[in-house]
Amino acid sequence: MRRIAAVMLGLALVAAAQLGQAPGASAAGTPSPTASPKPTANPKPQPPAIPVAVPAAPRPTRDCPVNEASPRITAVPWAQKVLDFRSVWPLAKGQGVTVAVVDSGVDFTPQLAGKVTAMDLTGTGPQDCVGHGTEVAAIIAASDIRAQGMPFEGVAPRASIMSVKVNSQDTGRSIILAKGIHDAAFRGAKVINVSITTGSTPALRAAVAYAQGQDAVVVAAGGNDGTATGRGPFYPASYPGVLSVGAVGSDGGLAPFSDQRSHVAVTAPGVNVASAWPWGYHTELDGTSFATAFVSGVVALVRSRYPRLSAAQVVARIKATADGGAGPGTGSGLVNPLQAVTALLVPGTAPSPAPAPQAVSVSRLPPPDRRARSAALTITLGSLGAAVLVVLGALVIGPGRRRRWRAEQARVPDRAGDGWP
Repeated sequence: MRRIAAVMLGLALVAAAQLGQAPGASAAGTPSPTASPKPTANPKPQPPAIPVAVPAAPRPTRDCPVNEASPRITAVPWAQKVLDFRSVWPLAKGQGVTVAVVDSGVDFTPQLAGKVTAMDLTGTGPQDCVGHGTEVAAIIAASDIRAQGMPFEGVAPRASIMSVKVNSQDTGRSIILAKGIHDAAFRGAKVINVSITTGSTPALRAAVAYAQGQDAVVVAAGGNDGTATGRGPFYPASYPGVLSVGAVGSDGGLAPFSDQRSHVAVTAPGVNVASAWPWGYHTELDGTSFATAFVSGVVALVRSRYPRLSAAQVVARIKATADGGAGPGTGSGLVNPLQAVTALLVPGTAPSPAPAPQAVSVSRLPPPDRRARSAALTITLGSLGAAVLVVLGALVIGPGRRRRWRAEQARVPDRAGDGWP
């Protein structure tokens, strides 16, 4: 019995050892010649997490330095007068359109309250201590509070703003700018305002192409020439399909700083323009940055009025209805909000540029025909002479007959002074 028990125990130990080996492997740990290893699927690389836009702060950020600003604006800024975008508001105010401001953040200002969501790609928080992004956003979508005595408002006051913070100073990194454009398009922005310039990089080009593939209109600053920035061409303004913007002054001329080497599609006010600041208002802002904001506002109006137009069609419409270029750096000319929203363009055809203003002339009668005038004068004089002869004949011949005269008997007096008979 002991021998049988020992044999059974040995068989049990062998079976347990074989069950403990991995499938497909031999007892020595090497692959079995008759078993093939099961392929394992490579996990797909996960895309980087994209921040979710969250509501902006309901009051100004206290840890930013307070810069000087005017407490209010007392007169209608010239840019608002020239563009006259209020005339479009009965048709569209930007409702239903989200405009991404890829910039230094957007801080609180009363005229943007309740319409801003924010993403921060810098790790510094959504606040805007630079102020640049806030000013751009206010030009695009500041509420109309003229009834409260404030004569400043944004182009599309019912548009929503998506703040995508890509820099916390006046400068930043192009790779973060590219990510900001990509993330804005991924989150559904149909207008992307880029009032930032840089050189061309593969990442930036890819981000712009992605945004355009998502049917977003990318509106970018043509760039400011200067000792710090150099000269263009600047990007993303010079990429194909981007609605790039140059700056003009109140006289209609191209601003001296507006770059002429970058591709420019249209122009907009960019000298001494006004906008809101977290602690008030600035009224002497210069740069293609702010000109770009005006154009982004017009794009929001067009997309609100014509939601079925593609991004490329919107760009074509903005260019076709501009006021006409005036030399290098001006593209198709000053953006025209009213024409952009109301012009009737033939679908399926390339729109032609709007005609430039033409001189008027006083309506005049055609010059008279001298020959006809001469002939008429001759006939008139002849008729008049004949009438005179008839009258004279009636006056002279009548009395002559009473005196028994005949016309052929009349004599012409001679030089001697002979009198009439």
